[in-house]
Amino acid sequence: MSESRNLATQTNEALKAIIQRVKIDASYIYTTDTLLDEKVHFLAAHCTRVLDVGKSSRHRYQFFTAGQVVTMDINQFDNYPDIVDDICNIQSIPFDSFEGVICMAVLEHVYDPVNAVKNLFAILKPGGYFLGYVPFLYPYHAPKTLVYQDFYRFTRDGIAYLFRDFGDVTLYPCRGRYSTILNLLGGWKARIERRFGQRLNRWIDRMGSFLRSSEPGTLQVSGYYIWAIKQ
Repeated sequence: MSESRNLATQTNEALKAIIQRVKIDASYIYTTDTLLDEKVHFLAAHCTRVLDVGKSSRHRYQFFTAGQVVTMDINQFDNYPDIVDDICNIQSIPFDSFEGVICMAVLEHVYDPVNAVKNLFAILKPGGYFLGYVPFLYPYHAPKTLVYQDFYRFTRDGIAYLFRDFGDVTLYPCRGRYSTILNLLGGWKARIERRFGQRLNRWIDRMGSFLRSSEPGTLQVSGYYIWAIKQ
C-alpha cells in the first residue's frame, strides 16, 4: 500500500511541475490581433518552411514569401491544401521537416489531440516554433452536417500536459473572466464585440472584478494562444 501511495504522490508532484513551468502572459488578453501579427511575423523572419494546419493563418500570409508556407488538411478542397493528411496519424511528412508549425483553432476539432500534438512536435526541427490556439470556455461550433466535428476544450493544465515535451511554453489568454461569460451567449461576438471592440470587454472584466472584489483571472477565459519551442 505504501509503495502505491508513494507512486501516486510522485505522479502528482510530476504533474504539478509540468503545469507550473508553463508561463501565462496576459499582456495581450484584449489585443490578440497584435499578438498574432507579432508571432506570425517572427515565424516569417526566422523559419525557412512553415506548416500551416487548417490554413489557420491565411489572413496573415502577406508576411510570408512565396512557397514559405505549406498547408495541410484532412480534406481536399479546390486548390487547398498542399498536403492531405491526418495530424492524428501523419503519414506523409518526415520527422524534423519544418522550422515552424501553425495550428490555430484546430485541435478542438481532431479526435485525438494527444497524438496530434505528438506528431506536430515530431515534424518540427529542434529549435522550431509552434503557434496555436485552443478554446476553453467557448460555444460548440460544429455544423449540423458534421463535415467537421467539435470534440474538446482545453484548460491551462490540459495544455501544459499536452505540450510537456516542448522545452518552453507560454500561454496567452483570450478575454477575461466576465467577458468570457458574455461570449458564451449567442450573438455576443458578432453583434456586440465586433461593434464596440475589446475596450468593452476590458471594461466588463474590470467592473466584474471590482464588484466581486476578485482579480480578472487568466484561468477562466475563452481560450489560449500557445507559443512553444522544441528544444
